[in-house]
Amino acid sequence: MAWQVSGRSVELCSCNMLCPCWLGPEGKPDQGWCGGAFAFDIESGNSDGVDLSGSKVVLAAEWPGNFYAGNGTARLYLPDDKTQDQRQRLEAIFTGKNGGLFAGLWPAVVQKWLPTETTRISIAWGDSPTVSVGSFGNVKLTPLKDQSGQPTRVQGAAAQGAFQITTMDLASSKGSRWTDPQLRNWQGDSGTMHRFQWSA
Repeated sequence: MAWQVSGRSVELCSCNMLCPCWLGPEGKPDQGWCGGAFAFDIESGNSDGVDLSGSKVVLAAEWPGNFYAGNGTARLYLPDDKTQDQRQRLEAIFTGKNGGLFAGLWPAVVQKWLPTETTRISIAWGDSPTVSVGSFGNVKLTPLKDQSGQPTRVQGAAAQGAFQITTMDLASSKGSRWTDPQLRNWQGDSGTMHRFQWSA
C-alpha cells in the first residue's frame, strides 16, 4: 500500500544533553543503556486513500548500549480517537511492515517488539511542547535558544540521516518520565524537535 505522512516530531531519552547516539556508533549513553521515545504529530497523511491526518503516534524503546549496536526492545502506542482501520495502517507504517524508512531501520536496531498499545495521546506545541501518552509517559520540553532567541540547531548528525531528518532543534526534557511496566523506566534531560516527511 502506498502511504505518506508529514508533520512534527519530538524525541527524548534517558541521557543528559545531547544524547550521544545521535552522533554515531562510538557514542556511549550516559548510563550505559538508553531508553527513549519518539512522538509523531501527523499533520498530513494517508495510506492507500485512508486519511491519517491529525493522528498522533508514539514509539518507545530501550537499548542495552548505543542505539547503533541494536538489540533493542520497542513498543508502539496508537491513538484511541482513530478507527481500527486507521490504527492498523499507522501500525504498519511505523513498525516498518509497509515499507519505507522504518522497513530498513528497525530490523537493524530492534530485536523485540512488544504488543502495540492503544491509548490517549496528546501533543501540544508552543513555547514549551508537551506530550502525554496514557499512563506511560509525560513529557515537557524547554527549547534551547541563543541570546537573540534563535533555536539551538543541529545538522549533519549521523542518526539524522538514519531518520531522514535534515535539522533538529535541541531542548531540555528535564522532569519528563517514561513508565511502561515492560520497558525500563527512566527520566532524562535530552530532547530534540524536528519535521518529518516520509512516504513509500
